[in-house]
Amino acid sequence: MSGAVEPGRRRGPTQRELNRRATRRALATAALELFASNGYEATTVDDIAARAGVSPRTFFLHFPTKAAAAYPDHDVRLRRFVHLLGDPESTPDPVARVILVLRTTLDASSSTRRLRYQLMMGVDELRDEDARSDRDYEAAIAEFLLRGWGEWPASVEARLRARATANAMIGVVRAALLAWGEDDVDPGPAAGDVLDRLFGVGISRPMEIRRARPVADGAAGRGDPPAADVR
Repeated sequence: MSGAVEPGRRRGPTQRELNRRATRRALATAALELFASNGYEATTVDDIAARAGVSPRTFFLHFPTKAAAAYPDHDVRLRRFVHLLGDPESTPDPVARVILVLRTTLDASSSTRRLRYQLMMGVDELRDEDARSDRDYEAAIAEFLLRGWGEWPASVEARLRARATANAMIGVVRAALLAWGEDDVDPGPAAGDVLDRLFGVGISRPMEIRRARPVADGAAGRGDPPAADVR
């Protein structure tokens, strides 16, 4: 059938969607570089648009605020994360599955994303935007856990347990990403190690810290995120 997608296969993005993503990445790169060089407060939407080679009107077609421009592909990453989690009802250990996906999908190859985490602790608006994006991941994890536990619709107890677990997991991820920005810690192994301790082997044992590989200048924001890069 014309236009049908075979079961198990996803249609690739259209050229229009690819162009949209490229514009959003260009705006994000321009915004973060200007935040770093001029300061967040001193940077205007007009400055960001001019650096990206678009009009202010185009900026507002993509982002409601300049802080939101620091998160250009949140929706794409979130959909990919949910896809990688898979079918919760066929997952023997939903908690272990979430930990595995988080451990193996935190990407440390983008200098633009690293710059975002370097800036975050000094800019309230970026922290607020990060918290909003985190809530989407927490909701996705909580639903995956509840369905995997056979608790859908969820009881009050199961919903509390799932939300608390999801909140703790994303808190660990945030800490690992900030450590990447501030101290060059490889976020995937670090987050996976802490999550294993919290939900398995215990938090008291000293953890092994591995440094992230250097990021080549100019590697930021080009092309689609890696297939396993979700956060």
